[in-house]
Amino acid sequence: MGYSYEFATEQDGEEISRLLEDVEFKGEISIAYCRRPNAVLSLAKDGDKSTFVIAKDNDGKIVGVGACVIKGDIAYLTGLRAIRRTNIPKCYEMLRGFCAQNNVRLTYTTILSDNISVQTMLEKKRANMPYYLRHSEWVVNIIRKNLKIKDKNRLVKSGGGYVLENPHGEELARGKVVEQWDYKQYVVKRYGWKLKLAKRFFKWMPNENEVLKFFTLREVAAKDNTALESFLRHTSRLPLEGNFFLYGGAFCPVKSIKYKSIVYIVDWDKTIEDVSNIQLNVEISDL
Repeated sequence: MGYSYEFATEQDGEEISRLLEDVEFKGEISIAYCRRPNAVLSLAKDGDKSTFVIAKDNDGKIVGVGACVIKGDIAYLTGLRAIRRTNIPKCYEMLRGFCAQNNVRLTYTTILSDNISVQTMLEKKRANMPYYLRHSEWVVNIIRKNLKIKDKNRLVKSGGGYVLENPHGEELARGKVVEQWDYKQYVVKRYGWKLKLAKRFFKWMPNENEVLKFFTLREVAAKDNTALESFLRHTSRLPLEGNFFLYGGAFCPVKSIKYKSIVYIVDWDKTIEDVSNIQLNVEISDL
């Protein structure tokens, strides 16, 4: 059977959305990553430029897909799905060309820490694929809404985000709030036994097979850990939909459910010897 490869158009968006939902992110939380209703239009909202490369069989059915989102000169690879692994090399070739045409300096991706099988597959050095080099670990904190306020600080809107001020008007912390579930969704397909047990006590945790409605914090900066805790507590009181929100960071001063991802540098040219000096600012809302 032969395959054709092309860059997706808006007309392919609904079929791509269905293909993306066929695969779950395995781990203690099994999550289906969705881009309803149209994956092509959804991806376009994540960056300055974006594309899906699709593989089609002889009947015109999409059987493989890979996506790339560019912000500035940094690209994020996502949404790699293939019914047959023979689809993968050609998709990579086209994504590499897309990055080169748009003067991308650095490409990265993320894989859930629990997804060992995919990590093993990607880390194996192959002639027809880029090298995946481990860069860092990224921790996402799932925090419930309406936490108790313990101070007299206040949260005020400022410059498209929120600033936490003390009673004297001095800035203690700041950050932005992003809601994306209307075009980029996560659906919990299954909880592992530990989280099933936890759900008995944390009623705010979402049910299986429902779209998660939450907001995400980005560009968070705080004077110290006390200020960060206050910022998270005050932010939890914002009158937005959902029972929880996401904050990315290894240290979280309030109770949270954590899941971890491995951040990989994608080495197209196979020339990078040391990733420790590569600065990369990962934001949850970009993933």
